[in-house]
Amino acid sequence: MTARPGAARAGTLLLLLATAACGVPTGGSPDPIPASEVPYGLAAPLPSPTAAPSSPARSDEPRVYLVAEDGALVPRGRSTPEGELTDRLTGLLADLATGPAPAELTDGLSTALRPATSLTVLDVSGGTATIDLGGPADAPSGRQSTTVVAQIVLTATSLPGVAQVLVTRAGQQVEAPLPSGELTSRPLSAQDYLALTTAAPPS
Repeated sequence: MTARPGAARAGTLLLLLATAACGVPTGGSPDPIPASEVPYGLAAPLPSPTAAPSSPARSDEPRVYLVAEDGALVPRGRSTPEGELTDRLTGLLADLATGPAPAELTDGLSTALRPATSLTVLDVSGGTATIDLGGPADAPSGRQSTTVVAQIVLTATSLPGVAQVLVTRAGQQVEAPLPSGELTSRPLSAQDYLALTTAAPPS
């Protein structure tokens, strides 16, 4: 049976009208949705991004020692350039002098080294590194000076090949403070400052 042309045109028109009725309207302004009808959580502001926390140093990597909020010295890993031991130590000490990275600041870490402090490697021989402390003339004193020396010694001796440190200022050897309060001019090792890697008891 063959459909009549008029009936075919009427069917096509009905199909087009039905399709248009299902389309998305393009005119008019959007209607706001009352806050009471918004699903829980969708209207809440997005949390602001925060810095990723820093990670403790691995035992097999060079590290700098920074000051935690409780006063203890804590290690944080650093990469050092390839090359001679002196060059690697220079790079590691430059990281220490720069201070905590942004993520480490977020963790509440700081440093006892003052701004503009420079740490220069004068010599490395027989496992002993001679490091010159430069910068502000009003160097830290008391416990803070002990913390500065401890940061330098613990950082330097974390590098394989460095077992001891001699600290100088303007090329002249200085008497370095120990945690006990006494001064010494002998080479310093990490063992001398291990007591500062744990929090001091409350006074």
